[in-house]
Amino acid sequence: MMRLLAAASAVVLFVLLLLTTRAPAVAVAGLVGLLLATVAIAALWRWLATAAACVFLIGYATALWIDRLPVNIVPALGFGLVLLFLLEAVDLACRVRGATVDGAVVRSVLGRWIALGTGAFVAAMLAMALATFLAAAVPAAASPLLAAAGALGSVWVLATLVRRAG
Repeated sequence: MMRLLAAASAVVLFVLLLLTTRAPAVAVAGLVGLLLATVAIAALWRWLATAAACVFLIGYATALWIDRLPVNIVPALGFGLVLLFLLEAVDLACRVRGATVDGAVVRSVLGRWIALGTGAFVAAMLAMALATFLAAAVPAAASPLLAAAGALGSVWVLATLVRRAG
């Protein structure tokens, strides 16, 4: 079951790369990431899943750079969450290798992942709403300080969500 979820996550990442741009370099990076993810899922190697995640992330950044696309929060957040699900699914599959996993365990893990994804989405939307409000109210000289504070706050919120989900 976890291998299926990891495979689905890898396919979704590849499709998201292709939807972001049609550049051949990005398609090749997506295929390399898909190949690495396939081998990682089949052999249950965490390190290769991490390498696949890095290739997918580099491909996404390259796609944004090639087409000079602005970073849109919703697709970027979705891409990041699917990347996290790929890594989590491979990790869980490695940890339960050879064990019989009850349906309650799978439901518990999926519930935790849904809570994490929902929390990350809500935090990102609140941050965007706050940023939109502050962009009009704050002078431009204070923007770098507010950006640093926002990044620190985002990391703190995500760390809290991960800690509570565990």
